[in-house]
Amino acid sequence: MNREFLKELGLEDDVVDKVMAEYGKSIQDLKPAKEQLESVQSEKAQLEEQLQNLQQTLSSKDEELKSIDDLKKQIKSYELNELKTNVAIKAGIPLELAGRLSGETEDEIKADAEKIAGYVQQQQPTPPLRPTEPKDVDSKDAGLLKMLDNITNNE
Repeated sequence: MNREFLKELGLEDDVVDKVMAEYGKSIQDLKPAKEQLESVQSEKAQLEEQLQNLQQTLSSKDEELKSIDDLKKQIKSYELNELKTNVAIKAGIPLELAGRLSGETEDEIKADAEKIAGYVQQQQPTPPLRPTEPKDVDSKDAGLLKMLDNITNNE
């Protein structure tokens, strides 16, 4: 709004001055509101940036937690396999069957190992046969051994 526009409308100078003064007051009243709006918009932009950074941090922490959970599961699996192996050794079960033991606790695995041990026969190693190779003996002893062998075979 300007003075010339108001004068063209046919308003007197007094009225134009009053309108312009009132218009100036309203503009002055709006300046703090405009500054406040700009301040709020700036703060909003900063908060949105902080929110985005926090969301990225949260996302990376979630990934870390997933990897930690995976590692915990892997450790539990290794511990369970070691426990099964130890129980199988104590129960006298072949190590090939240790992976077949079922249960989540040591007591459950021991109970299963006892059941399997009842089905698995312990094979005693067969002792070796009497050696058939001649011993290193001199000729005098060889004759005596042959004579002793003839005596024992003829009886």
